[in-house]
Amino acid sequence: MKARADRLLDRLNELPSLPAIYYQAREALVRPEGSLESMARVLEADLSLSARLLRVANSALYGLVSKVDSLTHALAVIGTEEAHRIVLATSVVSVFRDIPLGAVSMRSFWEHSIATGVASRAIARRLGQTEVERFYLAGLLHDIGRLPLYLLEPDAMGQALQAHREHRADLLTLEAQILGITHTDVGALLLEKWQIPRVYCEVAGRHHDLAEDDYCLETSITHIADIITNSLRIGSSGTRAVPVLSDAQWQRSGLEIEDLRPVVDLTLSTTKDVVSAFLES
Repeated sequence: MKARADRLLDRLNELPSLPAIYYQAREALVRPEGSLESMARVLEADLSLSARLLRVANSALYGLVSKVDSLTHALAVIGTEEAHRIVLATSVVSVFRDIPLGAVSMRSFWEHSIATGVASRAIARRLGQTEVERFYLAGLLHDIGRLPLYLLEPDAMGQALQAHREHRADLLTLEAQILGITHTDVGALLLEKWQIPRVYCEVAGRHHDLAEDDYCLETSITHIADIITNSLRIGSSGTRAVPVLSDAQWQRSGLEIEDLRPVVDLTLSTTKDVVSAFLES
């Protein structure tokens, strides 16, 4: 079993890298002389990504009063840090968007992921957190490890999905039993390979884990958002069951029951528009 898991991890190198534009944007962001104009010049080199960034900036996710009609305007309104997170999100989506998967609908996968991001962001705002896009991106990337499993181990994942659907067995447990590794392990390692900030690696690797870590708030919020999205049946990353709410994660989040209705309402009203912004060509 361990040998199979090791072979799978070795094969992560077969997966595409993130587009160079993401790393160029990151460099522009951290340069001391960095500016809106220098970031815009980098992003303008990729017309498809630029168009998607503008669509996301104009989507219901931000609820801007007036339309953003240029990259410089978008960067001025939402800020370079948030724009960079959008670039990361759109870059990850673009890597897997056109890869055919027999086991799961790619659109359904991204609907679930984006909805989890929207719910995570709504929870973070409800709790008065700053930099709420960090929570959105953590939610969007939480199940990213399932895509390499579907792509590199289609037969094994097909077996796991069949057992999950026929016997209502826990899909995470089935991954461990059949493959010797889970999507949380793979997700954390893939994001590390791409040199993504550690917070997203931790959430991808720990959102089903009860142990405390350095990013327990992000992990707890993502855990709850995942449950909300599964309960609402918005897309699917493969699982048909609603995960069990961890009491420890709930307590760590600081949420109250009365906070859930506004989060659910915002998730339902916003997700469709954000999905279109990300997935339209």
